[in-house]
Amino acid sequence: MKPEEGKKMKNISRRDFLKGSAATVAGAAALGLLGACSTNDAPAASTTEEKFDKECDFLIVGYGLAGEAAALEANDIDPNAKICILEKMEEAQAGGNSIASGQTVIVPAPDDLDTFKKYLIACSQPNPIPEEYVDFMAKEFSDQRGWIQATVDKVGYELGYVGGGPLAWGSLVTEFPDLDGSSFKGCSAHVRKAGTTFEYGGVWRGFDLAVRDRGENIELMFSTAFTSLIQNLETKEVKGVVAKGADGKEIRIKANKGVLLACGGYENNLQMQRDFHGMDVVYTGGTPGNTGDGIHALMNTGAKIWHMKNQTQSGGFWLGIKVPEHEATFMRNFSMAGKSWIEVCADNKRFYNESAAYHRQHMKFKEYGHYVDLPHDRALPVDLIFDEKTRTAGAIVTKWLSWPITTEGYVWSDDNSEEVAKGWIIKADTIEELAGKLGRDPEALKATIDAYNLGCKSGRDEFGRSIETMEPIDTAPFYAVGITPTLVATTGGAERNVKAQVLDWNDNPIPNLYEAGELGSYVSNLYQNGMFLAEAIATGRAAADTAFGGRSTVTTEVSGEVEEAIDITKKPDGQYDQLIKGNHGEYTLRATVEGGKITNLEIVSGRENMFMDDDQLKAFFDEVINGQNVEVDAISGATLDSNNLLDALKAIFK
Repeated sequence: MKPEEGKKMKNISRRDFLKGSAATVAGAAALGLLGACSTNDAPAASTTEEKFDKECDFLIVGYGLAGEAAALEANDIDPNAKICILEKMEEAQAGGNSIASGQTVIVPAPDDLDTFKKYLIACSQPNPIPEEYVDFMAKEFSDQRGWIQATVDKVGYELGYVGGGPLAWGSLVTEFPDLDGSSFKGCSAHVRKAGTTFEYGGVWRGFDLAVRDRGENIELMFSTAFTSLIQNLETKEVKGVVAKGADGKEIRIKANKGVLLACGGYENNLQMQRDFHGMDVVYTGGTPGNTGDGIHALMNTGAKIWHMKNQTQSGGFWLGIKVPEHEATFMRNFSMAGKSWIEVCADNKRFYNESAAYHRQHMKFKEYGHYVDLPHDRALPVDLIFDEKTRTAGAIVTKWLSWPITTEGYVWSDDNSEEVAKGWIIKADTIEELAGKLGRDPEALKATIDAYNLGCKSGRDEFGRSIETMEPIDTAPFYAVGITPTLVATTGGAERNVKAQVLDWNDNPIPNLYEAGELGSYVSNLYQNGMFLAEAIATGRAAADTAFGGRSTVTTEVSGEVEEAIDITKKPDGQYDQLIKGNHGEYTLRATVEGGKITNLEIVSGRENMFMDDDQLKAFFDEVINGQNVEVDAISGATLDSNNLLDALKAIFK
């Protein structure tokens, strides 16, 4: 079943870019308008630098985490400076991908930066970034923790370990443990309300409160779309922007110290995905507002474009479920509650091990000795096929991740019945009928399911799927839903130096033009969890530092506790019980160890005293067992129980 393409996807092609650029230059004016969002009409040339409707000192395009960090840093340096932030989304949908992300900010330990740099270099292969950029990331990611804490402390927020408690070096899940430098000491940090353990969207929300606390010198303009940069075509200096408000009226804004583009990537622009990534169909799981506006404008300024397509899709191709009523996708559950299900591709066959924990490595697996993306972008159309047992076992989507759930507030039914009734999930009495509704060959689909069912009975799967995750697809009715590649971020944009200045093709800074966040990210291949949010803060601050010629002196002491490493392999075989005193009563965790490995985890008493639902508990246990790691991140939406379980595991294995 090929999903319906979103009507709001913007259509930008290389031809559009060239048309816009050529028309601007052909204007022969000293000052030109350099277009941003998709448009088939070439932007008109301006004839004067004096025609402005509004003036500010520093103009920021995009109110995600990078834009927030830049505004706060600029205000630290010069509290009297007039800062203007343009955000195309309405206020209720602001925050960009930073509000919809997993909320981890990576913080390397200050005494182990050389090891961390080795890991960054290994992740960047085969397209390494300049050593100067690596040094910048390592130092800033470590040093900025004091500024973060001091900034959010004033509004009742704190920086701590994402699983609760203070920063502790060693509390970090390394996604690619076989790479050089992966043993670095660090922490998965998180910003949340003081005294709590986790807050979804907490990083952006804490910074948002800090921005609003600064007063009228930081002006927020929501529902205001950036459409053009204003650039002197002789000196290349950027003078300001043209924007359009919700009323459709155009406004020209002068920026005396420069313009910062922090408006994200092009996840929600299907034509750009086809032109630059060779995609068939792909959607965003994050903000629908990332449509490549900044990239279009950067191309027209003569900026040096990079990272439009890395060897892998750095943020990963996640498994999306797209429905007409929502512009962004839901995400297929990482740990399906039911076991009677498979995915089939264009030729009606299975094509990979569907149940592996790919999300631990941003949807990567190893092939030919290298990490590569899941094959869904090459296998479309893909359908998730399941029976009544899986339908009633639990939600087929994650109930704590993706834009429709986290921002738009949709609640997916626990038994998927409401989504069947809506027609989002296709239902049929037989496999052959289901195939007909999907436009698939009935005999071929039946043969694939028969082969899978035979593997369930024999205990051996042709793709290496664990038999513990498999049950026959044999209980009518039968169901299907389309699976499409879903993006959480892109990294393409202009190359920027460590001062966040946008570079031209001769590696010279374009005067008064800056860039921060995922737009033009330093990430050039593999992505380690926590990098994007850390980079957003670091580069947003760097842009403000350069524009204002200073550096914030706001900081506080944030030390990281040294956490003793836990070696699971030294634990003798046996079953170990740990009593947990939860908020709703006591419960007991049992861990089974065989051959130096955790082979099973279960709650043997007091399950009714846990807030965590079955899907979340299974996801947590799978994280621990698949990674053989008792320092995994907490499950969003069930942080208290996650933290209690983590403490219990540490008590068992220490």
